[in-house]
Amino acid sequence: MTTEYPSRPPRYLRPALAVARHYTDAAHRASHEPFDHSLDLLPHTALSRRYGWSHHGLMLPNLPDPHRYLSLMVMCGTTGLQAFDFPHEAAPDDPQDIIVASASSGAENAHAREVLSIERDGRFTRDHAEFGTLATISGTHPDFEIRLHAGDLDARVTMRCRPETTWFVRSPVWRHIGHVGRYEGEVTHRGVVTPVSGVGNLEYARSVSPYVVLRRASRRRLPLQWFSYHVVDVPGERQILFTQLGAFGAIVETNVIFRSMDGTPDRKVHGGYHRVLETDDAPTVDAYGNARLVPRTFEFGCDGMTVVGTYDCPQRFAIGRGYISGYTAKVTLDGEEFATRGYSEHIDERGAQHTSGPPRRPDTVRP
Repeated sequence: MTTEYPSRPPRYLRPALAVARHYTDAAHRASHEPFDHSLDLLPHTALSRRYGWSHHGLMLPNLPDPHRYLSLMVMCGTTGLQAFDFPHEAAPDDPQDIIVASASSGAENAHAREVLSIERDGRFTRDHAEFGTLATISGTHPDFEIRLHAGDLDARVTMRCRPETTWFVRSPVWRHIGHVGRYEGEVTHRGVVTPVSGVGNLEYARSVSPYVVLRRASRRRLPLQWFSYHVVDVPGERQILFTQLGAFGAIVETNVIFRSMDGTPDRKVHGGYHRVLETDDAPTVDAYGNARLVPRTFEFGCDGMTVVGTYDCPQRFAIGRGYISGYTAKVTLDGEEFATRGYSEHIDERGAQHTSGPPRRPDTVRP
């Protein structure tokens, strides 16, 4: 059965969304200029007190078997958003001192999700970020090195990024970038070494949070209920980035960004659609006992572009209350049709069945 959110946000939200659109459009204009090095690898706790959370991520959508994709997803701090927080994971006296980090590929037992402390488990400078034993990111734009260790997976890749970064948001309260670059390295799984290379995405963000003011854990959160983010590998060292957010029972934002390594400016499209065409037959249960029907086949697109994806990797409980995975993709782009691979982050809180959750702040969660 096809499922799709209503496409119009509530009327009372539209003025706020118009302001947000102003800043995302300003960010897109900044994407046409060389990166000004205004963001580095420091977490929000090392910066102005107005920031409440920060994010680091690596998304490689097209790797050889058995991996098929490679991901690092790090959220530092508590966002105050329903889709991303488990309030019981944060320390009650300081909800900003938390790292939820995951790394995975599509190979067997190539996955870990860890709940850590920034103060106790992190090591940070402007050109180095260390998240326990799970991952490190080192370097400054345009050159980075990323190392991962998760289950039976070890990976090391270096990335040389293009001069222009992709700005998703650039505002006084939220700044979010995605470096696109050529990567190469190797992924080791149970003693088998696989050389990897291609075009990948390296992200950093920092934003405000209600916990900057509260300074304590709370179960009250903004009702962001739907989040779907995709990185699709396109022939010719190009990528498609698709983002859709849902709250208050409706879609509040959809964006598509087309970018490449050849110097062509990013092209951004406001609007688009996402449809779940088929779900798994039985619910998937996360590490905390919350059950969800996760997508099996889906479609998203906009004018001139359609992507039909089918997951062929395990769904990894890895981002907020949702899942990360890789998929085969059939793409139609400006009349061209081709098969490729994609990477997804998908959270759907609309029909989730929640339990009360475990005791506060487990040291490590490895579903």
